[in-house]
Amino acid sequence: MIVDDCYSERCLLSSLLNAMGLHVVDFANAEAAIEHLKDHAIDLVITDWMMPKMSGIEFCKMLKSKSNSPYTILLTGNSENTHIVEGINSGADDYIAKPFNSPVLKARIHAGLRVITMQRQLAAKNHTLNHLLAKEQQYLSELKQDLALAAQLQQALLPNNSELNQQWKVNCQFKPAQDLAGDIFQCFNIDDQHIGFYLLDVSGHGTAASMQSFTLAQNLTNNREAWQALDVCKLVNTLNHEFVDPQNNGCFATMVIGIANTHTGRVRLINAGHPAPIVINQQQAYFVDETRINIETQLPLGIRKNYQYSCSEFSLVQQEHLLLYSDGIYECKHSKHGFFGQDRLLSIINGARTLQPTSLLHHLTHSCDLWQEKQAQDDISLMMISTQSASNIPTTKQSIHH
Repeated sequence: MIVDDCYSERCLLSSLLNAMGLHVVDFANAEAAIEHLKDHAIDLVITDWMMPKMSGIEFCKMLKSKSNSPYTILLTGNSENTHIVEGINSGADDYIAKPFNSPVLKARIHAGLRVITMQRQLAAKNHTLNHLLAKEQQYLSELKQDLALAAQLQQALLPNNSELNQQWKVNCQFKPAQDLAGDIFQCFNIDDQHIGFYLLDVSGHGTAASMQSFTLAQNLTNNREAWQALDVCKLVNTLNHEFVDPQNNGCFATMVIGIANTHTGRVRLINAGHPAPIVINQQQAYFVDETRINIETQLPLGIRKNYQYSCSEFSLVQQEHLLLYSDGIYECKHSKHGFFGQDRLLSIINGARTLQPTSLLHHLTHSCDLWQEKQAQDDISLMMISTQSASNIPTTKQSIHH
């Protein structure tokens, strides 16, 4: 597009540009040019500065106020630096003084065409990129929905706060660090005299760990005969033998698993590399480990397939609780004070041991949340199994008879 109130100038410029193979339209004033631009796309504009009504400077400002404005060359008979600065600041992309030299004008137009070509290429790439970005956003949105659904399904696999045999109860708290957790736990009635329970924690986080934990939980669910036979060793040995690490990344799982007799309070338990459970009563809270109770900590699942697990026994009496938890509750780290630690965990439990189970679990998760400055660092799983408070739970240790 050529805009110049001088007819001879327009003819000269039109002839020059047509000789360059360009399609040219010309106008005697900016108003007519603006009207043409409403319905036509123009790549390059050459406009005179001094024109009646709207000047070239005003025309440049109007062009640059629009999106996808054309490349603009301003022509003027004044070559003073102040005029050059004013012309460029108005939005002109280049500036040529009159009388212009034809080879110089051609060179400036070729330079402008190169800029236009690069802008087109960039626009095409941006269009492609925006298309890919839109597809990626759609994919991420679908993935987010899938993860939310998977998280709901994972939550549905966990036990509800409910009553068990002989008025025993289970209460839980579950806070995954991401959408999906590598922790999973369960507590259920096996028959009218026994309950089964486990808490397992797969190494790592996110989807891969959650899929592994789900697979292990399914294997435990499907092995009903071992549960019915009250054979904890068979449950763990089978699970360890069938543990699969498809990418050979050193994946493993820690687990506490047990069976409790709700009539006698006797508990048979295996600790496969997991943090020691905690017994809580009115007088104290203490770890169920080799120091306090002869509970041996054994290898995590997935370390050695031919490993044979052995079972330990202890008793819960009336008004006692057994707390199972994942390492996320005590391995959380404060930016200044370091790790939360098991000693602090036990101290907090001792200080709040008279609280009701739901209140105590809430107190623990809140303490951990404050310690890690409300930035979730790992999955937190808590499951508290409570004996009945009635007097028919014996206070002397008795063995389970199969």
